Amino acid sequence: MTPSAAKPTKPLPPRRAAFVSEYLVDLNASRAARDVGYAAKSASAEGSRLIANPEVQAEITRQRAILAEQSNVTPEKIVAELAVIAFSDLGDYIRIHPDGTASIELGNMPPGATRAIASLNTDTSRTAADKQVTKLRFKLHDKHAALVSLAKILGMFQESSVNLTIESHDSTKLAVLSTEDLRRVLDSGVFDNQADTDAEDAERPCLREVNTPSESDE
Repeated sequence: MTPSAAKPTKPLPPRRAAFVSEYLVDLNASRAARDVGYAAKSASAEGSRLIANPEVQAEITRQRAILAEQSNVTPEKIVAELAVIAFSDLGDYIRIHPDGTASIELGNMPPGATRAIASLNTDTSRTAADKQVTKLRFKLHDKHAALVSLAKILGMFQESSVNLTIESHDSTKLAVLSTEDLRRVLDSGVFDNQADTDAEDAERPCLREVNTPSESDE
């Protein structure tokens, strides 16, 4: 048993333990919170709160390790399977004839090539001369999606983002941005949002923040 799959030093309260089990079904925290008894109107907030809890996070990690161990799923297997799809070649499944036509040839596929096939269907019909004709159709898994997933897993690229707080008429921060980053800021609608916020703040009465207790996890 891997260290992450070992028994927890302190069991979770029953409701939190039930939440973890439900969350691992489809990774939907709001649904999991509802299914373990939290009110529908507060399920989203309670789900987010529970997911952020260190003890809940540790139990989710432990349960995932158990599932991976039981199903013999390893990171290496996932990467290998994605690689089969990402680098699949249509030429492994068809034959191009001298006249430019193509036909499906599945008899000479390289080992493992079938794992890249998403669907395989046959259609049988008859011609006017009562001759039976069988057509074979197949579809490969999405190469682009597999390539993106593979690159993310291997850390080959990271999505860039502009992390900038812009106050009204703050030209000094804008001056250091590249043209591309300025375009991103403008496209984000930050100035529109700022104008709306300023107008709302001018009309909004001063409210005192009150912390309300969340539902019990016990």
